[in-house]
Amino acid sequence: MTQDQSPRSVVQLRTALAERSLTAAANIAGYLRRIERQNETLRAYLHVCTDRAQREAMALDALASGFPEALGPLAGVPVSVKDLIDTSFAPTTYGQAKYREHQPQTTAVCVQRLQSAHAIVLGKAHLHEFAFGVTNENPHFGSARNPLDPTRITGGSSGGSAASVAAGMALVSVGTDTGGSVRIPAAFTGVVGLKPTFGAIPTDGVYPLAPSLDHVGSFANTVLDAARVAEVMAGLAPGTWSQGQTEADQIRPMAAGLVQSLVDAYASQRVAEWFSNMCTLLSREGLIRVAGEVPVDGGQIAIHQGNILGAEAYATHAQSLADHPADYGSDVLARLQAGHDVPTTDYIASRTFQENFQAEMDRYLQRYDCFLLPTVPIPAPPLGATTVTVRGKEEAVRPLLTRFTNPWNLAGLPAISIPAGNVDGLPMGLQIIGPRGQDAKLVHMAHVVETALQKL
Repeated sequence: MTQDQSPRSVVQLRTALAERSLTAAANIAGYLRRIERQNETLRAYLHVCTDRAQREAMALDALASGFPEALGPLAGVPVSVKDLIDTSFAPTTYGQAKYREHQPQTTAVCVQRLQSAHAIVLGKAHLHEFAFGVTNENPHFGSARNPLDPTRITGGSSGGSAASVAAGMALVSVGTDTGGSVRIPAAFTGVVGLKPTFGAIPTDGVYPLAPSLDHVGSFANTVLDAARVAEVMAGLAPGTWSQGQTEADQIRPMAAGLVQSLVDAYASQRVAEWFSNMCTLLSREGLIRVAGEVPVDGGQIAIHQGNILGAEAYATHAQSLADHPADYGSDVLARLQAGHDVPTTDYIASRTFQENFQAEMDRYLQRYDCFLLPTVPIPAPPLGATTVTVRGKEEAVRPLLTRFTNPWNLAGLPAISIPAGNVDGLPMGLQIIGPRGQDAKLVHMAHVVETALQKL
């Protein structure tokens, strides 16, 4: 089996290794060649674990030769890990040059679980500095570039993770999502990005941005592979989230609540038309039934999510900011300093708003199976763009890109972005939000939609 014929799913790869139709060493070698060929341009990786990955692959081949039944659920899966997440076996920079040689003493729980499942970490993925941004334009390490158009951003802050999967430099990846940092780059690069329910995956060993909003998530080429990675990181039995297509069929057509208020307020005309056409298509195919709308005030969300994010991020960095402000890039420094200005009373009020918003969204999800909206209001902007024109109005890129994703961090609901066509020749993501704690249901719904879209 050649590299071009190598399995493109987690299950296919594990089966190939167990049947000895492919060796882990050969598969990993192919991925490493692809990294060597593309990474200088795309900057998806900040560090590549070449020797370690090769050793682990050879050890896995020995296991497959003698005890194939002992192979873990992610056996041989090449994975990239966002460089916000501690690894004792590789440098962890958090996206800042000061930490270029930083070697944590322990490995994050989520990565330990991947290793126990026999995944192979290829390296540490590029990120926006301290995950505090959505473009992955990093003053310390350069900008990650979109594999589908290297003149455009990947989105962030987990842009390197998304780019590594989109470019075939990893089969799956691990990212973090505080306001959309998994789903936004997934949409921009044409891959799947899954943010499970808040707290489902432990953040031990993950550098905090805003603990009340931080989630660990996964990237893959398919919904089920994203779920397979996420369920392992959550410490669940294989298949807990990634099996059950029959159950998904039983809930068709899905009663969907459209978050039209956000689309009307922030989407470009072309994205709004794309979303309308997508809903019409899914309805015609019998996949969804538009059961109503979900009123979300984007202005209020931005204020309260911003207060929580700013205050908690500043609290994390206060001492470093006081001692070494020059260590920070200008954009992140300005955002952290703004967090210092959030009054305690405003932070408390925003946490109260968060609790009320969570309860309100939970009530709507007793009525609907899911919420639907685009993942992003616009396609991927060019590198360096700070503003874009949307319906004749200049909009700042950073707040605009999170308008459709940050409500679900505030609510703590599971959300997924799946590739769903193009706008202006650039990929778009359809975002599906599910009920709290029902990650399996979200995965099943997304898989049904994904399967249908692939046939159309």
